[in-house]
Amino acid sequence: MPFNDLDRMLSAIAVGDAACVIMETIPATYGFPMPKPGYLNAIKQACEKVGTLYIADEVQTGLMRTGEMWGIETYGVDPDILVTGKGLSGGIYPIAAAVVSEKAGKWLSEVGFGHMSSFGGAELGCLAAAKVLEICSRPETRSQVHYISAYLANGLRQVQQNYPDFFIGIRQRGVVMGLEFNHDQGAVYVMKHLYQNGIWAIFSTLDKRVLQFKPGLLIDREMCDEILTRLDTSLAQAQGEVFGGRAKSVVTSASRPSYSRQSAA
Repeated sequence: MPFNDLDRMLSAIAVGDAACVIMETIPATYGFPMPKPGYLNAIKQACEKVGTLYIADEVQTGLMRTGEMWGIETYGVDPDILVTGKGLSGGIYPIAAAVVSEKAGKWLSEVGFGHMSSFGGAELGCLAAAKVLEICSRPETRSQVHYISAYLANGLRQVQQNYPDFFIGIRQRGVVMGLEFNHDQGAVYVMKHLYQNGIWAIFSTLDKRVLQFKPGLLIDREMCDEILTRLDTSLAQAQGEVFGGRAKSVVTSASRPSYSRQSAA
């Protein structure tokens, strides 16, 4: 179903023949479009009416990236199954997990012998995941994510003012961000120049106007300033390439007013 098309989704669920609805809370490959108010909650309620499971894909939006442990929490939805991975190991060791509600996992106690895995039992991965969960659960981690989210939002708006005809939108929830450009391949150009300037950020596969911009949870204010400076430089270069040299002058770290003097509130 097209994301944010509630009528079509509700019509499909109402048929009653779907085992589950799988939803990436904020779809990465679509450029992180934000769910419309009430959208995810309405889908969960429709699932409950017909006995369809709601599965939240939290691989990219989980583990405090949205400012709460799980992105789905910020929308008031309690999924039947939650899937997490990638950041679950902090990039240390391969591990992913499916977390099930008591209702969805009831079969494990009834016919648990059927729960087998040829390559299960990643003990090292579990140790890494346990530490990641502990770090993400700290109040100071949550506080830091909220701080840098607001700080980067403020800085991005300042950068955007330098390229109003090219850098046209900021999609953000916590440190999950999509930067939108006024060119059908805009994020591809920006990605290239960011990479050349030392920052890795990938374009959204299904919407190449939007760059996936996802800083780490534990970066500090100085790192935010460095990121914003390199982004500004890269945007000047990308805009020049896209529009044939009509780029604004590049703002360097020496000439830019320090973002650290800006309020994050």
